[in-house]
Amino acid sequence: MYKLWSKSTVVGIKFLIRSTTIVTLLMTGLSGATPVATGQSDDPGPANIAFHAEPSRIRDSNVFKALQIDQQLDPMSKLMWQAASMKGVVALPDSMDAFLEVGPGDPPPFDFQVEFEFKTDKLVESVKEQLSQISAEVEEEGDVTYYYLPGAEGFFMAVTKDRKMVFSSETFPLEPGKFPKMTSAAESLLKQTAKSPAGAAIDIKSSAPLIDSVVEFGRDNFPPPVKAYLDLPEKLNSVRADLTLVPQTEVKAVIDCVDEEAAKVVLETVDGLVAMGKLSMNGNDPDSQIQKKLLAGIKTKSEGKQVLVTMLISPEVFAKMREQAVEVQEMNNVKQVALSMHNYYEANRRFPFQPGPGESDELSWRVRVLPYLDQSALYEQFDLSQGWDSEANRTLSEVVVPVFGDGKGKGLQWVQSDVQDFTDLTDGSSNTIAFIYNAHVGNWAENKPFTSEDAVNMFKALKPGEKMIIGRYDGSVQRIDNTMKLETFEALLTPAGGEVIND
Repeated sequence: MYKLWSKSTVVGIKFLIRSTTIVTLLMTGLSGATPVATGQSDDPGPANIAFHAEPSRIRDSNVFKALQIDQQLDPMSKLMWQAASMKGVVALPDSMDAFLEVGPGDPPPFDFQVEFEFKTDKLVESVKEQLSQISAEVEEEGDVTYYYLPGAEGFFMAVTKDRKMVFSSETFPLEPGKFPKMTSAAESLLKQTAKSPAGAAIDIKSSAPLIDSVVEFGRDNFPPPVKAYLDLPEKLNSVRADLTLVPQTEVKAVIDCVDEEAAKVVLETVDGLVAMGKLSMNGNDPDSQIQKKLLAGIKTKSEGKQVLVTMLISPEVFAKMREQAVEVQEMNNVKQVALSMHNYYEANRRFPFQPGPGESDELSWRVRVLPYLDQSALYEQFDLSQGWDSEANRTLSEVVVPVFGDGKGKGLQWVQSDVQDFTDLTDGSSNTIAFIYNAHVGNWAENKPFTSEDAVNMFKALKPGEKMIIGRYDGSVQRIDNTMKLETFEALLTPAGGEVIND
């Protein structure tokens, strides 16, 4: 329903709520109640999940900067990270049927409200401007502006005169100065995390009907390894967690159990899961290395009927996460450009790599795919008949388009060939490299050739452990290193070489 790269604000909030709910279902549960309702209710009860955060405080932290999160956000998301505070609640349905029955375009199967508060009117005006651009309908009602997104039934967004932006299901009406009621347990638990940059609380007791239906469903449908844990939920009362940024980054969770004996069982279970996780992390790939470090930083203990779980996230882990985040973003860039190539082909029946009638051969193919990368406004300002450094185009060529690279000379290159359409790829689109990332680019709008010989030299220069990201004509993206045979790499560069590829 939404494109992650262009409307990530709404998707991000929905993902947060859905993720919180999924965690609840996996971590908690009680039995003994009969399901009575599904989905959003006309009169939702008190929320049993609550969370809060200080986005601007987290944004200014070393954690945020180390992960380079800011570079991966769209304009609306950047504004939300400038909020002084955020708080939200979720009222879960009474049956798992609510989740099983929800279809594309249906309202979320739970009631929720999330509120962001900003410090300045300037930020609020920027928020309203961004919301207006993505909304199908805007309504003024007193001191509140409501925004309704296309194809998004069952919820609304609103901006109030007291510098708040609210994202809510329609079952939680907006009442300025008020917030949806929480269960007393959820409210009490959340207050205990108030001094942290972020915190969350789950009142498991009040979720009894839902969790009972999850357990009932699981006994018939879950695989045996999961069924072994279905008796665990009845031992839990609540879970709260908070984030600490200084002097070190730490996530703390407190699991409140029904009694001390239950706490011992929960502690043994958590320790067993951590041990199993450590044993399963045998690979040397970046994901496994990060997971190993995270698992190594987990400490557990029990105090009375509570189980305390602490995860210390070391600077080394953040460094690896940063490397991985950069690599994932680069691979996503290649994927997006490959998709733009396919969309251009669909519209023009040829690849974008050669200039069309009246188009300058000094202007890069990257300019021609701009409309297929949500960059139509930039594209329409270019004079396609002139070169990238002409008076008409010079200023436009200085605009950084992140999907093409870092704007400092490194980025994505098309491997030059005579290919004009898919019929020229006799070796197969999945056996031919179209793009290479982290090659020398110069100015992205300049038609600077990158040949097969340049690609081979780049491959030969790879040091042990270094990666090269390639994109093939079929749109697939892959990380390779110098363990790939040189002859295989050379074969992938030829669109019609007739080689047999074994990679």
